[in-house]
Amino acid sequence: MKIMRLNIIVLTAMLFVQTASASNPVAVVIRAKGKVHMVKPDKKQVPVKPGTRINSGSKIITKTKSFAAIKFIDDGSLVRVRQNSSCTVEGKKEENSFLKNIFLEVGTIFSKITRQKGSFRVTTPTSVASVKGTAFWSIQKFKGATTYFGEEGIVEIENKKGVARLGAGETGIVASKNSKPIVRRTRPGEKPVLDEEKSDVNEFEFEFNKDDGQKKRLRFKIKTKK
Repeated sequence: MKIMRLNIIVLTAMLFVQTASASNPVAVVIRAKGKVHMVKPDKKQVPVKPGTRINSGSKIITKTKSFAAIKFIDDGSLVRVRQNSSCTVEGKKEENSFLKNIFLEVGTIFSKITRQKGSFRVTTPTSVASVKGTAFWSIQKFKGATTYFGEEGIVEIENKKGVARLGAGETGIVASKNSKPIVRRTRPGEKPVLDEEKSDVNEFEFEFNKDDGQKKRLRFKIKTKK
């Protein structure tokens, strides 16, 4: 069996997956702290820890003072889920990549896409944000507005009322599904701050089946700067 190594700070090798089976993961948890749970497609709830595999349709839930970071295994797209958040991870197989979607029900996530394979979207109750090679924040208020903050690249925000393009240093606001997306310059202190949590080096690996029935193993090495 082949073993692939990945350093989370310096990406030394992108993950490459050749699988279409619904039983195989689309993403993996690389960081977790506090009370984080996953609700699987079969409704079973399990605690989340580094190395937890995420199948399409699984929901990640973080409590107060908790967070999780996940990576899609086709291209390494990163999603950080902040405290008091709930989001569903979806990945539809397309050749050697996934059509990726994060449905953000409530809370805050940070998405970073650097070597994109397939599409990447963040969907909320008010709108859809489609991206190409970028980094941005998505914040969904409970039964309220959605706010996006551009860090890098371009994000296209869309709903049935209109389309807006969000760039670095800009804020996108969608008051409701019946409101047109609005983009303006980000105000000082308005955008969340990406704080890197300190940790030691951790290694973990997981195994899954390829389409031809053979097993494949992926090994991760997580190292964060102190």
